[in-house]
Amino acid sequence: MAVALVVAGAGPRGLLWMGEVRDHPGFELAACVDPDREALERAGEAHGVPATRRFAGLEEALAEVAADAAIVATPADRHVEACELALSRGLGVLVEKPFALRLAEAVGVVRLAEERGAPLLVGQNLRYTRAHRTVRRLVREGAIGRVGMAVAHYYHTPDHLPPSHAAMTNSVLWGPVVHHMDALRYTLGSRVTGVVAQTFTTPWGPLPDGASLQAMLTLEGDVHATYTATYESKGHERFEGGQEFYERLVGERATLHVLNRWLVLCEPGRHPRWIRRGRRPRTEESILLNQLERALRDDSEPDASGRDNLETVATMEACLISASEGRWVDPGELLREAGAERAPRD
Repeated sequence: MAVALVVAGAGPRGLLWMGEVRDHPGFELAACVDPDREALERAGEAHGVPATRRFAGLEEALAEVAADAAIVATPADRHVEACELALSRGLGVLVEKPFALRLAEAVGVVRLAEERGAPLLVGQNLRYTRAHRTVRRLVREGAIGRVGMAVAHYYHTPDHLPPSHAAMTNSVLWGPVVHHMDALRYTLGSRVTGVVAQTFTTPWGPLPDGASLQAMLTLEGDVHATYTATYESKGHERFEGGQEFYERLVGERATLHVLNRWLVLCEPGRHPRWIRRGRRPRTEESILLNQLERALRDDSEPDASGRDNLETVATMEACLISASEGRWVDPGELLREAGAERAPRD
């Protein structure tokens, strides 16, 4: 029997999730939710949701529709409320990143999920792209040897941001940074042990403070990383949709370059060579839905669990504290202060 699922949020991500749920054999799209009537009607018409199963609020939807799970794709500052509402009823939850804007709130949501015995997943879909899955495989196989340095940069033009995101303070932190730092610790299989960060906006930038970020990180295994990200980079609107990502992993045996979806391995005494990423038989979202389905059916621990993602939320909070106080911050210490054990290793 298919899992009945409610999608809360009819914005771009919510619409994408509705399509993924509709196309997944293990799920049934039971209802859609959004306070914006026009957005709700568009979503319902696009994905075949009857008018009687379109609701302005999640509480109303769960009172009227029998559901086993919910996807939370509301604005980030409403994630916690929606997660708590669904989890308190014993529903499994898959929530968009960041699943909380403060570590204390994230810890509370994880505890509620564990108390209710309900699976909680965070939609860190970037870690499941072919490029990042390939990086993770190469690291695990030892193709570049022990990694000692990681360098990453992300550039985005300001003109293509959704209005709600462009209006946020520290918008770049809650957009690409939370994705990339999660992917970094995931691909390296290492925990972040220290962060020093600076958030700012360029003098000519139209965006609120925190549209750009610079950070240095240390990770387990004596890995040192530098990272920059900005929403204020102009002039490359026609390259890769206005987004650029570059990463270099320096290992004892080789150096790996990642430019958006292209990977190049440089080994001593050999010409640089392209690394094939393999096929994409499933979308990143379907991978997350598969994890949710398994967790609901056999209580298996999801790879993208809320418990695991506490480390990423702690790293985001470390960035904010460091930017405010001008010092190194250990995300692990923040987790201990919040009374949360660190996520287990694979």
